[in-house]
Amino acid sequence: MKKLVIFDLDGTVLNTIGGIGSACNEMLEYYGLPKWALSDYEKFVGDGSRMLIKRALPAEKAADEAFVDTARDIYLGYYRANLARETHPYNGMPQLLEELQKRGVTLAVASNKFDDGAKFLIPHFYPQIRWAAVEGQKPGGPLKPEPGIIDDAIAHSAPGISRSEILYVGDCEIDIKSAERAGLEYVLVTWGFRRRAALEVAGAKQLVDTPAELLNYLK
Repeated sequence: MKKLVIFDLDGTVLNTIGGIGSACNEMLEYYGLPKWALSDYEKFVGDGSRMLIKRALPAEKAADEAFVDTARDIYLGYYRANLARETHPYNGMPQLLEELQKRGVTLAVASNKFDDGAKFLIPHFYPQIRWAAVEGQKPGGPLKPEPGIIDDAIAHSAPGISRSEILYVGDCEIDIKSAERAGLEYVLVTWGFRRRAALEVAGAKQLVDTPAELLNYLK
């Protein structure tokens, strides 16, 4: 029986692509650079904000590490000013979380989003849920797939729990590696920022198309 479920944030419990893309386009506009359609940002996210910026910039700008750092700061300024913009829970996710809470399952988040952003967004959109831990990337800290963020979520929510009693839920290829390195069973969702075919090619063994299907993996 799973006692703890750890969720990724972007593309798993919240559709954040509109807010991320809008802030990134504002950064590009600031520099007079070409902007992207918001849907294009789905292929840029998953590896933290610095990699997002490198993928969104023209190649010659992305090769300039100092420029990338400055552009990231500008992006984060725009994003932090409008964190909840064009962001919403996925259909069925509030009901799933309430059901898990009702069953006594401990709930946590482990995300590559910057830590203060994760800690704002999750309780903002899910105030009815008792989150045991919400962990994002700390300044200078590791990103998933390194296990540090997931380890923090476990330590702050269910210290001493067996890893066999934990389920990790994400939406991207990186979540496969994250779960494997953390020694956790995982399920990937198909409503996020990657399509089912891409996840299957990446080697995902357990996929769900609706939040309610996750209840089948609690045993």
